[in-house]
Amino acid sequence: MENKHNDSQATRPSRFARYAAFGAIAVASLGWSGCSTMTSAKFSPQAVAVMSPQAELVQPFEAMRLAKRYVMEHPDTGFLVGSGDSMLPLYRDHTVVVTQKVAVADLKAGMTAVYVGETGRPVAHVLVKKDSDGWVAMGVGNAECDSTRVTEDNLVGIVIKAYEPSSSPMVALLAEAAARNAVASNP
Repeated sequence: MENKHNDSQATRPSRFARYAAFGAIAVASLGWSGCSTMTSAKFSPQAVAVMSPQAELVQPFEAMRLAKRYVMEHPDTGFLVGSGDSMLPLYRDHTVVVTQKVAVADLKAGMTAVYVGETGRPVAHVLVKKDSDGWVAMGVGNAECDSTRVTEDNLVGIVIKAYEPSSSPMVALLAEAAARNAVASNP
């Protein structure tokens, strides 16, 4: 997902579930080759969700508003609108993610990190494994690991909140315009 929490107690996993999932990530990482072949890593979406926040489903225009409000109230945060399907099923296209600046030393496998990729655009992918060149990252829905390592130089932050619009913002705009009888016809 390029450029890409519900905080209610009822939806948070128990402390045991968090540790169990973290352990599953750690054990699974022993079997990963660090994506040295660039094709071998697989993710358990449930394990990733423990370290990466689930998206809160909101109305289309609420996603951006909630992210902006959160960023205004919390220093060292920012937000991006995701584009693409590489993070499915965790984050859909158009999901708005809030990032928190962190030190590279604080990164852990399973976190969704936002970093500047080789094209110069931000990428939000899950951290798989640390190697001598930095962190290997991969989209949950991708078959291959990213070729760019996450390092101190390109790290933007980690995803701490996510807001998924309940429908496409374009579809919402058209529906709103149609309701106000403001859709023009171009025959």
